[in-house]
Amino acid sequence: MKISNNIKTPIKSIVLFFIGILLYSCESLIQVDLPNDRMNQEDVYKDVNTTKSALNAIYINTRNNPFFSKHSSGINYRMSLYTDELNYLGSSAEYFHQNNILPNDNIITNWWNTAYKNIYGINLFINKLSESTYIDASIKNQFLGEVYTLRALHYQNLIQLFGDLPYTTSIDYSYNTSLYKIPINEVLLLIEKDLLLAIDLLSDTYRDANRFYVNKSVAELLLAENYLLQQRNDQAQIYSQNVIDNSQYQIEDDLSQTFKKTAKSTIWQFSLEQNTTITPEASLYIFTALSTATTTLSGKLIDLFEPGDLRRANWINEISIENDLYYGVFKYKNKANNTDENSIFYRIEHAYFFLAESLFKQERNIQAIEVLNKIRNKRGLTPLEPNLSKNKLEEALLNESFKEFFTESNQRFFTLKRFDRLDELNSTKPNWQDYHKLLPIPESQLLLNKNLNPQNSGY
Repeated sequence: MKISNNIKTPIKSIVLFFIGILLYSCESLIQVDLPNDRMNQEDVYKDVNTTKSALNAIYINTRNNPFFSKHSSGINYRMSLYTDELNYLGSSAEYFHQNNILPNDNIITNWWNTAYKNIYGINLFINKLSESTYIDASIKNQFLGEVYTLRALHYQNLIQLFGDLPYTTSIDYSYNTSLYKIPINEVLLLIEKDLLLAIDLLSDTYRDANRFYVNKSVAELLLAENYLLQQRNDQAQIYSQNVIDNSQYQIEDDLSQTFKKTAKSTIWQFSLEQNTTITPEASLYIFTALSTATTTLSGKLIDLFEPGDLRRANWINEISIENDLYYGVFKYKNKANNTDENSIFYRIEHAYFFLAESLFKQERNIQAIEVLNKIRNKRGLTPLEPNLSKNKLEEALLNESFKEFFTESNQRFFTLKRFDRLDELNSTKPNWQDYHKLLPIPESQLLLNKNLNPQNSGY
């Protein structure tokens, strides 16, 4: 197996990445002393505070960069348009909504470039901290466990969007100018290795009360998803159950509290951005009048809600404009004067759905129904019958996931893809084609490195 060690990015950007780490540290998740931007790399890892600052910068990049951004440029919003979650009511066609993405698209290129740039920073951090003899071993293990998890998070999202791709652990950018893609299954094994190591290094305890830093449960949740992708469903069951069994997480009885920053269901959340007082989700989705970029929930989703479903009552806003009724995303409720909301990345419900999926794919249907019914009970719905056929249970699982995670963490696209059901978007997306299961590799990267060819089929 040939493992490629980075994607070719502009050399100047990579050289300046470490400087960016130092400068980004002025916005701290947890306040720490700032490093001097003239320090060399090795000096940063001689002091715990400057090491924390470098790690904070990785988190900030993960939150702010276009790839994981919760703003309109990020995968959460764009892939919700790409599937069947959102309607776009703008004055002109929106090409993600129309499934009309080209290989030279700026947004796709930014996703690829910023994801790999952040991976480079993670690899640099792992390399330099691993070599340091100045940081206490327990602190070093904690920090390394966090960044192994973040590296896995980047790759696991990249492969589901782009398919075969280069995998990097190197910081030698001169070596990384002629790399080859490696198959998804091999990348999954490398991600699994990172996550198993992270689980050994991390604990259930959070490094801060706000759950801004990843802990063992985040790594376990990612590993459960990884095993679903590998079709090792017995292992996915084990790790999703581990998260559910963790007593610090509970499904909120009051659904209006699910997206509050102190929710018991939250596993990991992003802090608010510097000089910002509201979440990107509230800014993006809450509207009282139509604009050139208004998005509403699709009729397909709205029609799935059964009478009495508390998710519809608590997470969807009905807006009447000129006698027409529109349905807006209303999971985050504070478009002004926000004091109690952050952007939630993972919550305990993700673990329940991973568990139900793993049981279903092991043909343990009764147990899968029991898990789904725990969610349905909390959502005010009657339980599913225990004797559902396989087809009806699969449909119920997909529909419950759709209603639970709309516009969150790209779950709709990823879930349909794992079930090989993306082609069903044909019914609501007239331009949908089979090759849309993968996004195009950015054309600029193919021009820089011929070894990244061939382009994904259809582009």
